[in-house]
Amino acid sequence: MGHERVGALPYTRKWREVVAQLAESSGSREDVAAIARATLQNVNVQFERIHWDDGVVAAFQFLVALTKSAPSEHPVTPSSSPSPKIDLDEGTSALKLVGQLRSWVESQAVSKEYAAIATRASADAISLWSAKHGKQANLFTGSVDSREVWRRADNGAGFCEVSRLFFSKFTERYLKYFLEREASASMTGVAERDRLAAQLREHIDGVSQFAFETSRITQSFAAGWFNNHARDKTPSSIDSRRFLSVAFAKMREELNREADADG
Repeated sequence: MGHERVGALPYTRKWREVVAQLAESSGSREDVAAIARATLQNVNVQFERIHWDDGVVAAFQFLVALTKSAPSEHPVTPSSSPSPKIDLDEGTSALKLVGQLRSWVESQAVSKEYAAIATRASADAISLWSAKHGKQANLFTGSVDSREVWRRADNGAGFCEVSRLFFSKFTERYLKYFLEREASASMTGVAERDRLAAQLREHIDGVSQFAFETSRITQSFAAGWFNNHARDKTPSSIDSRRFLSVAFAKMREELNREADADG
């Protein structure tokens, strides 16, 4: 796994611009730059050691195992460490897979807070991948075979997409949480806070887009990791934790760049 940079990532809107739109629409006169910086700094701190959390690792392991769960011509060497056993047949729905995900994470997690965020991010990734590739299957077969949907993820390119969805949704949830907390702390009235919360829900697309564009930084090495650690075997928990360590370090690097740009 390399630590190469992919250059400055292009953003539809800079983070400060996203926050400024929310502040304008909510009628807030607070310091937009301070709220924007504090939000990124809080997420940065959260990401510093989050790869050590067993629930986060478990949620990621489930996604990796899911990409290997469809019948394949290539035998997969099992891991010596505990790994999820996924029940995937032709008609397994995304909802059923999310149920299996929750059971697995609950069996491994220590911190409920981290496990909840990671589970929701993985559930989002499962739902989005299933919706996109299920439609593609319909075009050719007229029906959805869940095994075929997830067989499409069993390669470097597919894993890049699945993992990016995970990091995007993980980051989005923490950005929303800390943004609302920082903005609310600067407001004195309950009505003003309620108005901000409503505007955040209404204008969430800007936060989601920023998180998705930031998560592109993880794609520079995801395919290589998959080919080296997951193509023909089930990655160990140590391998998964190392991947998460590098991925979150890259996310922090990008968030720091945005914070510095607003300084």
